[in-house]
Amino acid sequence: MEGDYYQFQILASKLNLPEQNIPDTITVCNLSNVEEYNKILDLFFTIFPDEIDSEKGRDLRDMQITESEGTFLAKLGQEIIGFLVTGIINQVGYISYIGVLEEFRSRGIATALLKRFKEYLQAENVEKIRCKIRKDNQKTLGYIYYLGFKKL
Repeated sequence: MEGDYYQFQILASKLNLPEQNIPDTITVCNLSNVEEYNKILDLFFTIFPDEIDSEKGRDLRDMQITESEGTFLAKLGQEIIGFLVTGIINQVGYISYIGVLEEFRSRGIATALLKRFKEYLQAENVEKIRCKIRKDNQKTLGYIYYLGFKKL
């Protein structure tokens, strides 16, 4: 699996998050219960159907979300339309999974989720952020470079 991914890193203070206002009808919040986590799983496999039997898909399915602080949701009413699953290990923030339904992309939702993550890292005094992106995911690679991440 490692050969299929690039690893990236950035200082949280250098994360280039553009000023974008998402519509008032969309809210960004923390995960609040197991039911929402199950909806994230469904959404992940809707957005990334090729990952159902992949190691990344199995890892997400097997993950035990014990803290809601590092898992963020974008909601339109009660419908989850985007998510960001993160973690902190050894004072490094990790972006594990991010996804936004196709019909809601390019509206600043991923940026809003990342802003919430950055605030979380600042509150925890975490300075570095890392992530892994599939080598064939050109759109996300472009976005990661735009945000200021550097390949490790």
